[in-house]
Amino acid sequence: MFKRRLLSIVFACLPISALAGDLPSYPFIHASGTAYSFVTPDLGEIDFDVSVFDPAPEVATALVQTRITEIKALLVEQGLPEAAAGIEVRDVRKEIRKGAEQDPANPQYQIKASVHINVADLSKWPAVIGPLLAMPNLDAFAVTFGATQRIRLEEELVGEAVKDAQRKADAMARGFGKRVGAVAGISSDQLKNLGNAVGLVPSDRYQRANSRQRQNPDDMLMVTVLKMGQTVDAVFRIK
Repeated sequence: MFKRRLLSIVFACLPISALAGDLPSYPFIHASGTAYSFVTPDLGEIDFDVSVFDPAPEVATALVQTRITEIKALLVEQGLPEAAAGIEVRDVRKEIRKGAEQDPANPQYQIKASVHINVADLSKWPAVIGPLLAMPNLDAFAVTFGATQRIRLEEELVGEAVKDAQRKADAMARGFGKRVGAVAGISSDQLKNLGNAVGLVPSDRYQRANSRQRQNPDDMLMVTVLKMGQTVDAVFRIK
């Protein structure tokens, strides 16, 4: 009880600026605006590992190179020579083979290489990803899609989200017989200090996503529509 009373006294003695430093000093309305758009992608990316085990590491390394040559040949066959030329092979490494009984004198190694492919012609997508999924020694697949006009689309979404925030702020102000004044602050993300001060930040706001989920191979065969979204946070003065 004594501790609780002491904390109350300390809190009461704090200067007003310390208590309300995150809040504007003028009457304001805080509003969030959101905009969404569904976009047909025109770019695709494929990431996977080439993983080979052989008691002789040099044999495994040679087979990794053989697989990469076969992948390039597949891309050329599908009329994507630029993708074959631009194939990125990253992080070639030798790892201890997992799940195998090891002889300390002769450890078993697995040779791995990470591969990245850009597919600019999505009409070729099924003919490219299908054979890759069936090719031996390839695993850890992940695919993503994008749009060449992404920056323009994002700018349009920002404009729509701003209009949405303005509309919500106008509605709230009219409810109190007031009018919305000038914009005093705007962010393409949540206004964290303000949100914390007035209790607007959800409890799971800062939770980080878990490790990437495995993608279903059947789903990778389809080109999926992109759902793009933009949110803005704004503070408006009240007239």
